[in-house]
Amino acid sequence: MSYPIKNSINYQFNFSWITILLTFILLSTIFSDSKAKEHEDFSERFRKLSNELRCPTCQGLSVQDSEAGFSKSIKNKIIELIKEGKTDIEIMAYFVERYGEWILRSPTKTGFNLVLWLLPIVGIFFGLIFVLFRSKSWVRQPKYVNLASLTEEEERVLKEDLAQFKES
Repeated sequence: MSYPIKNSINYQFNFSWITILLTFILLSTIFSDSKAKEHEDFSERFRKLSNELRCPTCQGLSVQDSEAGFSKSIKNKIIELIKEGKTDIEIMAYFVERYGEWILRSPTKTGFNLVLWLLPIVGIFFGLIFVLFRSKSWVRQPKYVNLASLTEEEERVLKEDLAQFKES
């Protein structure tokens, strides 16, 4: 059986298709990487925002951790506001305007809320100072206290008692 010899035009045709295919694969991976990065940024931003908001129906849970219906509607609103191009500050202001400052998991650092942020620091500072001064006074106290000396009668009785123990 004989094999037909292929001409060089056929090889050039196959080579051009392979080149086009490889170029397409290379370009598609570049675009998919950029899309994945955009999706990753969106997910991270959504996670951060939903973690900073308190669930109105759950005790002590963030919107991110809650599965309540109200939390789901807040999550949907966050996604909608992100897609509209709102900044994180604008999104947080939107929820504070509607639900009050209570919706935030951590109070703002302005006004009376500043006391909430500073009070623990001040308490720890004064606690450390108190412990420092108390420990200095404990160190200054003498380790041994001088006892009053015994009278001659007490000394004699003590020696008699010791002699009885030695004999037994």
